[in-house]
Amino acid sequence: MNRRTILRRTTALPAALAVAGCAAPGSEPGESDGSADDGGDGTDSPDVSGTAPIPQIEDPPEAVYLPGHRKSMRVLEPVTAGEYALAPMLSYPHPFWTVTGTDRHRVEPTAGRGVHLMLVCWDRETGVVLPGDAEPRVTITRRGERVTSRQLWPMLSQEMGLHFGDNLTLPADDTYTVSVDLPPLPTRRTGSLADRFTDGGSATFEFAYDRAFREAVVEGIDLLERERWGERGALEPMAHGDGSSNAERPYSALPPAADVPGTRLVESNAAADANADDDLPSSGDAAFVVTLLESDSQLADGEGRYLLVSPRTPYNRVPLVNTSLRAVVRRDGSTVEDLELTQTLDAEVGLHYGRSGADVRPGDSVMLEIESPPQAARHQGYETAFFDMEPLELVVPAA
Repeated sequence: MNRRTILRRTTALPAALAVAGCAAPGSEPGESDGSADDGGDGTDSPDVSGTAPIPQIEDPPEAVYLPGHRKSMRVLEPVTAGEYALAPMLSYPHPFWTVTGTDRHRVEPTAGRGVHLMLVCWDRETGVVLPGDAEPRVTITRRGERVTSRQLWPMLSQEMGLHFGDNLTLPADDTYTVSVDLPPLPTRRTGSLADRFTDGGSATFEFAYDRAFREAVVEGIDLLERERWGERGALEPMAHGDGSSNAERPYSALPPAADVPGTRLVESNAAADANADDDLPSSGDAAFVVTLLESDSQLADGEGRYLLVSPRTPYNRVPLVNTSLRAVVRRDGSTVEDLELTQTLDAEVGLHYGRSGADVRPGDSVMLEIESPPQAARHQGYETAFFDMEPLELVVPAA
């Protein structure tokens, strides 16, 4: 924290258009990226020079921090895609960070017209936000002509939580049609979700891109007090509902630690308060809820007890998706289990990592190894966290 200084400058983003400096996963080779040189009219509108003042923090902490501003966006009406529900949101193009293994790459927007498109995807019946391994493909058309087609990145945002998004280039002011195709959900599912999302879904929506939109999203930026820029903490989630109606959209908050079932495992060097969210084992600034459930739990497959690991962001309890976790169980100095955990979605406990058949007993130690950090793109405020993740040594309390 002593090394961090707050820059007096801000980054000027073209409010009229910007595009990611690299293609999203699954982009079609050689296709138009929607720029004027690739089929746009090439005409500059008078307001192309509008800018969005985005605070940039030099040497932020390697943890979750306040980014200095709240984004402004246009929230469109939710649409349905089979069993999925989608809430489209549009903002100005802005930098974000992609993650490959333990490396991150800053994706810079470039000058021109465009938007940052975001989709929150959830289960229409339970309101549970769906994880980031069912990446939707969006195809953007203008007057019947395709502008671009790509898969959106799974993303973590303090305000929007878990969602999909990317910067998209647009050739001109106009009305655009977005077709969304969602694949079957590959994540292991339990409880009421066990037999759901075996088929994909598709949906279509439209949005108008014009000077009024650009002015609204730029003028709507809310700057935090300068002294708070870069502080440890997180922005509050956007106003949201429980996903039970089209007028509401859910936020991907996991249940508080006290509401996660099972016997809580605690760190070996301290007995944590089993009811406290602010006293959880932590690695790389991620908080971990680790519990052991009996074999008759709906999460288990009947082959012994179920080890549940729920990593989440430290303030808003956003699930850390696409993480590789392993649990090594030791008893009397010897290893008795070496378990690779599976990403799992449950309507009651949300996204977590688990394994049935765990031979884990009171007094055993469990070494939780984070083999790779969350493989999700990051909005500002999350890009430095969840990388240097040391193993956690936990113990099973005596019965």
